[in-house]
Amino acid sequence: MLRILRAAILGTILVSGSSWAQANLRPDPTPRLPPQPGQSLPLEDALFFRQAAAASQGQAELGRLAAEKGPDDAFKAMAREIAETHAKLDDGLMRLSSARTLPPADQVKPQRADQFGAAGAVTNPANTQEGVAQEAAKSLSAASGEGFAKGYLEAQLRIHDRLVDLYQTEASHTPDRELATFAITNLVSIQKNRDALRQMAGRFGISAPAEGQAIQYGDPAKAR
Repeated sequence: MLRILRAAILGTILVSGSSWAQANLRPDPTPRLPPQPGQSLPLEDALFFRQAAAASQGQAELGRLAAEKGPDDAFKAMAREIAETHAKLDDGLMRLSSARTLPPADQVKPQRADQFGAAGAVTNPANTQEGVAQEAAKSLSAASGEGFAKGYLEAQLRIHDRLVDLYQTEASHTPDRELATFAITNLVSIQKNRDALRQMAGRFGISAPAEGQAIQYGDPAKAR
């Protein structure tokens, strides 16, 4: 039943979501294998935990700044919902990672060794944006009005494009059923928040097209 539910939810996301949600539908000749007793998680799963947590960190501060500096109630409500989404993501990531054996910390780092397969979205260092939310919060601390709104939206659009790619890849390729369900379920919330950001961006003259041809096959050593 869980496998059927997972397939149904993922199918709905891929049909109704934007092209970014389909960016990682590619053959994976080196699929991840479930860890055996005494083994740690596959490197890609451990990297997902690290990079998903890094993408969510700093969102509480961004939400606080938006509540103080946002131009209107609609903007503030959107920012508050995004901050709440990431608070839940942080809690879920902490719960799941603490219940699993992770590889040694010095091994959990992006590398260019993934020359094949969809895992490139996780392991390619050119795709990492660790610290981007914290950097955005720092740079926006002195901004106000429309300048703050534009900076916030541009940063969040970059973060959410990365998050959609990251969670889609994890949902599609992890052998861990609980982790796959977590990624699929929360991908819906991430896409919803990105849609809200795109709509808000238009008010401030920021181009954030929702349509486009997905790159489903290509060189996984290149950032996407």
